[in-house]
Amino acid sequence: MIHAMVVGPFVISFYLFALAISLVSGVFLFMMTSPFSKSETRKALSGISDLFVWLLIFIWVGKVLLKWEAFWKDPISILIYPSNHQALYIGLLLTFILSMWRYRHRVGELAISKSLVLIVNYSLFVYYFMAVIWTSSGTVYVGELVLAGVLVIWQVVSLTARSQQSWWYGIFGVIIAGKFMLTLILGETFLFHYKVDLWVWILMSFIFVSLLYGKKVRT
Repeated sequence: MIHAMVVGPFVISFYLFALAISLVSGVFLFMMTSPFSKSETRKALSGISDLFVWLLIFIWVGKVLLKWEAFWKDPISILIYPSNHQALYIGLLLTFILSMWRYRHRVGELAISKSLVLIVNYSLFVYYFMAVIWTSSGTVYVGELVLAGVLVIWQVVSLTARSQQSWWYGIFGVIIAGKFMLTLILGETFLFHYKVDLWVWILMSFIFVSLLYGKKVRT
């Protein structure tokens, strides 16, 4: 597998390069297909960029918590060392808690959450496409690419600014079911280059079923 790329005097991790390209592409594709007005789109991008900064900070926090003893001995090495999926879990959890607290009373919360889903799906499709084309173990990402392609087609065809709640249940159901099946078939799934454990999708499945049951009870 290709792990690094040489750009002039610099040696850059392929995954870092692909992540940067995919995120920029995701934002661009979202701006081209956004179901929101220009002002709502700008506000949503501002909110997402803010959350992304916090995610990076919380991933660093996760690395420190996971390697507490090593951090006291050599803090710089821990901060610059690549994060693993466990640090990502901590970062995502803390970012989710922060977003729930920060945007709990804001009208733009729905636009931010929808925009984030759109950007991530676009970015994942671009990332997995690059991984399949440029890495020698591209077959690992073929399943992820197919799932990401289905999600992108779904959201382009069906999403509007006033999408009903059923759209959200549908797309998250496809994500959870798709990831769960890929884990059973391929033995692993990814969020960009981070490996995601099977227990995460089992937990998400329970949460999803609970939400569906709660919706049925309310109706």
